[in-house]
Amino acid sequence: METNPLAAIPRHYPSLDGLRGIAILLVIPHNANIMIPVLHGPFKAFTLFIDRGWFGANLFFVLSGFLITEQLYLTRHASNYFAGFYARRVLRIVPLFFVAVALAAVLTRALPNRGHGATTPIWVLSLGLFFINWTEPLGLALPGFPQFWSLAVEEQFYVVWPAVVRAFASRLLAVSFGITVVALGVRILMLLSGANPTTVYMWTVCRMDALAFGAVAAIIAQRWRTRDVVPRPWPWLRNALAIAVLGALLTRLYASDTWPTQTVGYTCLGLSGMLLLLWALANDMGSRQERLATILRSHFLGSVGRYSYGMYVFHMLFVVFAAEWIKRLATPFGEARMLACALLIIALSYAAGYLSYHLFEKYFLRLGRRYFSAVRS
Repeated sequence: METNPLAAIPRHYPSLDGLRGIAILLVIPHNANIMIPVLHGPFKAFTLFIDRGWFGANLFFVLSGFLITEQLYLTRHASNYFAGFYARRVLRIVPLFFVAVALAAVLTRALPNRGHGATTPIWVLSLGLFFINWTEPLGLALPGFPQFWSLAVEEQFYVVWPAVVRAFASRLLAVSFGITVVALGVRILMLLSGANPTTVYMWTVCRMDALAFGAVAAIIAQRWRTRDVVPRPWPWLRNALAIAVLGALLTRLYASDTWPTQTVGYTCLGLSGMLLLLWALANDMGSRQERLATILRSHFLGSVGRYSYGMYVFHMLFVVFAAEWIKRLATPFGEARMLACALLIIALSYAAGYLSYHLFEKYFLRLGRRYFSAVRS
């Protein structure tokens, strides 16, 4: 007798919440960089940290690739495979997205001098179809919401990937690795043809390898589950650090918008992110946990990860509409001003994410689980 395909899916990986928390704590300071850079003194290192905060977007891609692929792979025989998946994704992403847009429109009218730009037809079109990652590098940005380029990448992944998983389930590991090679080749060809670095940074065909590395992790984890054997966690972390360090040496610490970073650098970050994720999974799925992994399972990182989508959606509103107030509060901290500014925006974003989750998001999540779970075929 065939069992419900969802029964094999773990309800929760605590360590992945921690990784998601780390990712958003990298992204927000990077996007909310509104202070005069600190170039001297002990806080100079934080300037470098903020500049490299785009690593968080890469980690989000790997996490998304893993979570979505695992869900799709284990429900591929469900009769509502496509309809159920798309309904759950729409309920997860779209409602809060439009709440943020509506809130921005209200704030623009209330604070016209601090608004995020005029609403134009291309703005609405980009907003509605989630392709701003293609238009922004061409000068057609989404005013006030530059962070949504990464959401657009994931949305495009969600559109295509369910069909790929169902059609190539038995060869998904090879297909995923093939995508990582194709993405690297596309980036090299685009840069050789003189492409804008922002285009290489945002276009889905250039960043799909991080999502594919997450898919590889999902297949590996499924094999662990099938064989009921989970390897020791430490080798995965050791290899993740080795790949990350190698990439850093090849790219001058992943200097942004440079040829080495946008070619082998992105590949190294995707591969190290995959290995880091597998380390976290080995700790969650195995019988023993390494002490270092308890950091990922901490209440702080777990709660930040839980509210990360709301934090991601709302943090730029604080930058756009409260920048002057935040700068005034952070400036007296001198060389620590960038750190103070980042902490303040993170705190505000966390509060917004907390309220968003408990007052709004969780009801749509519950609706998706209740009415659009996989149905056995």
